[in-house]
Amino acid sequence: MLKFENQFKTSTWALRFNGAHPFLQRDKKWIAKFILLVIFTTVFFVFLVNSIVFHDIPDGKYTEAIKNGSLATVYLTLYFKNYVLLRFANSMRKYIEIINEDYAAVEHYTQDEKQIIQLYSKKGTNVCFYWFVAAYTTGAMFPLKALFFMICSFFRGEFKLVPIFDMTYPALIETRKEIIYVYLILFLYCLIFDMYATSVYVGFDPMASIFLLHVCGQIEIMSLRMKNVMTDVTDHNEICRKLRDINKRLQAIYIFHNSVQSNFLELFEFNMKTTMFLLPFSAFQIVQSLKNLELNIEFTCFFGSYIIHFLIPCYYSNLLMDKSYELREAIYSCGWENQPNIQIRKTVLFMLSRCVIPLSMRTIFHPVNLATFAEVCRQAYTIFNIMNAAWS
Repeated sequence: MLKFENQFKTSTWALRFNGAHPFLQRDKKWIAKFILLVIFTTVFFVFLVNSIVFHDIPDGKYTEAIKNGSLATVYLTLYFKNYVLLRFANSMRKYIEIINEDYAAVEHYTQDEKQIIQLYSKKGTNVCFYWFVAAYTTGAMFPLKALFFMICSFFRGEFKLVPIFDMTYPALIETRKEIIYVYLILFLYCLIFDMYATSVYVGFDPMASIFLLHVCGQIEIMSLRMKNVMTDVTDHNEICRKLRDINKRLQAIYIFHNSVQSNFLELFEFNMKTTMFLLPFSAFQIVQSLKNLELNIEFTCFFGSYIIHFLIPCYYSNLLMDKSYELREAIYSCGWENQPNIQIRKTVLFMLSRCVIPLSMRTIFHPVNLATFAEVCRQAYTIFNIMNAAWS
């Protein structure tokens, strides 16, 4: 039997690893761990800001400033996601319980409806896999690149310590960072931040898409039922009963969707804005490396990951709009014109009126769809051109 924890195990495991899973008990141990992580990662953020404000920009190292600014933006993104998980923990639990209830009801569905549930559950699993590959590939590139260059320098007889994140630390640390034990502490410190950031992205980012896909599947099932609601049925009371059942189910789906949209509204706006800046930031790093005949593989992965970061929710929100239009078409073509019963016609008219505005996700100011994604890409390209003209 399908179950949320088993079907989307990569995301749920990552959420349990970083302590953000909505079903984890918020006891004293959890609070202590969370406060420790906040302090740990905030100190890392302070190091980045120190490097940008007091060293990179004053020294005219704009490439380094943009690189460290990208990492600082990642920090802000992490805590915005944690804020959403903590603030709406009860809602997240409710969403998971609703999905599990819908999965449990599959045994009462027809074969076609079971296939729809399995299809959209599989799509959700694929989203988790895409994020697992994108986030862990990007996260792994930073320490692997540092280790690779150290090994190469060793075999050339010019051994050099290479940090995971190349920033300028406060003077007390900067003057000692070449000492082996200080280097190892900083390496481990950056590695822990890297692993934590990766787990947050793997755990949290697929969630909105999983909820959207579940709504898409339920809408498609309702469309299928509407197409068959009057097939081989002549009893008006039976048709009215079926329509009432479909209406009740649609009401539950709309409530679920509206709750998800309300809770993710600010996050989608934040993701759209950060994507708009992080895409040109990472592209600038890649282009500057290519000019020096180098391949900046970690920011190439970073660039690809941030395309996925906003593209996937836009794609599935667009799919939800398409499924909403299909539902409206299914309601209109259900055969109401052959029914003389006025109650049936009124019910169908009510359902058509309800479906005038298709379901979709929104940010505070924009709909989340492929047109919005294209606009974000255009604005990101404009920012990249300005940066390239000013600092190349």
